[in-house]
This record gives sequence, C-alpha cells and structure tokens, in this order.
Amino acid sequence: MIKKSLRRIALAAAFAFTIFSQAQAEVIEIDPLFEYPVAPEEIISLSDKSNWLIQHFWDKMDFKKKDAVNQSALNDAFRVYTLPMQWADKAEVDKAVDSMLAQLQKNPTLLLQFTKAAEESLYGQRAKIWIDEVYIKYLEAFLKNKKISDARKQRYRRQLNQIQNSMTGSIAPSFEFTTPTGNPGRFDPIGVFTIIEFGDPDCDDCRHAKLKMETDMKFTSLVDRGLVNVMFIIPDPVDGWQTKLGSYPSNWVVGGSDNVSDILDIRSTPSFYVIGKDGKIIAKNISVEQAKALAFQQETAQ
Repeated sequence: MIKKSLRRIALAAAFAFTIFSQAQAEVIEIDPLFEYPVAPEEIISLSDKSNWLIQHFWDKMDFKKKDAVNQSALNDAFRVYTLPMQWADKAEVDKAVDSMLAQLQKNPTLLLQFTKAAEESLYGQRAKIWIDEVYIKYLEAFLKNKKISDARKQRYRRQLNQIQNSMTGSIAPSFEFTTPTGNPGRFDPIGVFTIIEFGDPDCDDCRHAKLKMETDMKFTSLVDRGLVNVMFIIPDPVDGWQTKLGSYPSNWVVGGSDNVSDILDIRSTPSFYVIGKDGKIIAKNISVEQAKALAFQQETAQ
C-alpha cells in the first residue's frame, strides 16, 4: 500500500511538473492569455489533480469578450488544458466542456476560435491526444450556432460525419472499392477479425507496415488460417494505382476507393482500422504494431 501511495504521489508530481513546464516553455515564444493554474498541493491523486485543472483552467478567461483573441495563444492554452483529460473523470470533463460551450454559444467569434483550438489539440496531426467524444461536443456546438456562416461550417460538418461514422465501439460502416482487375468490391463486417490499412503504395511508412506484416510468421499464420482478414485500401486513388498492388500478398484484399475518405475518419497515412468479429470498431488510426498486437490478443482469446 505504501508503494502504491508513493507511486500515485510521484505520478501526480510528474503530471503537475509536465503541465507547468510545458506552459512555461511556450511563454518564451507566445504571451499566454492568462497565467495557467496549478492544482493545490494538498490534492494528491493524479485523477483529482486532473479534475481540479479541468474545472478551473479557464477561471481567468473572459468569455464575454467580443474581440478575437490571439489564436496561437489560445491554441497553446487549449493544448495545456486537454492534457489532464487523459486522467480526469469523464463526468468532470463532460461537465466542464458543456459549461464552457454554453458560454461560447453567446460569442460566435470565440466559439470559432475555440473550435479551431479543439481541432488542433484533439483531432489534428499535431494533437498529443485524440479524444473524439470531446471534440464532437465542440463540432456540434459550432454547427448549431446560427450566427456562424454555412461556409465556415462545411469542413467541420464533414469531420463530424466522418467521426460519427467511425466511433470506437460502433459497427463499422460499409464502403465500396475497386480491385486492381477492375472488379467492384464492398467491405461489410464479415464475422472475421479484420485489419484494414488505408494507405498509399508509394508511401515509405506504408511499405514498412506491409513488410512488418508479411514477414511476421506469427501474424501471417493467423491470416493463412483465416483468423485474421487483412485489407489494403487506397483512399482517393490516382491513375495507375492498380499496377502498384501486384506485390501484395494474394490472401489480402486490396483495392482503391473513391469514397471511403468521405465515410471514415482517416487521419494519417498509413492508418489502421481494427474490426472485431462482431463488426464493431475496436481501434482506429493506430499503428501497424498496435494492429498486430490486437490480432495476437484475438488469437489468445480463442
């Protein structure tokens, strides 16, 4: 018990130092919107410190201010704000975000800026963490605000549609594709554990991922025995893509899809989706190593 308590204290201290040091490091380049708060020392546990920061981070922010704030400074503040979401209670995060958005609805200028900051910290390529459930709250609040033009909403409406179609734990949507021979194909959850790689044959990381799968004897055994179904799909393929798939294993399903990027949330190249036998999305936008690890877990569970 003593070791566990010391470990919690060490984690909490490390967490507080991380938040503080990251904020201080950025001050050199960006004037902060306000002084970032630090959780009281008497709060010991990591989750309690995180909850406190989520609740009080924006106490010094003037949400009634009509003028735009410095977007870079807001992005920095929002990034620091989202870090404790990893350890905070979900109910506390939901309550804090809902309270913030209620204030932002009255200020469309700030709502737009906060939505951009949320995209940067919770959705974009440079985000430290991806939290779809939280980002969706900002998207929905932004899209329902009648004072914001429809032109500004289009890209966020597309993002919301993609994310909602592919939430972890939900049934994977179907999509159509074309095989290298020109035959039509269609992905439907098929009752088999499935790994889908969305990538580009010319992408170095995609070639490395292919190599890591086809040279792993344990993994290829799962595929050969029909325990794992592997697909390689090129989103929005360009002319000549068919000739680039000749070297892919014959027991993989390969093809190109003109519409899958409109349906699914694909944020990187390559991007891996893992679909369970029940058709539900187990994980998305993960690495090849993570996808393989989930496949090995599947074998152990059988």
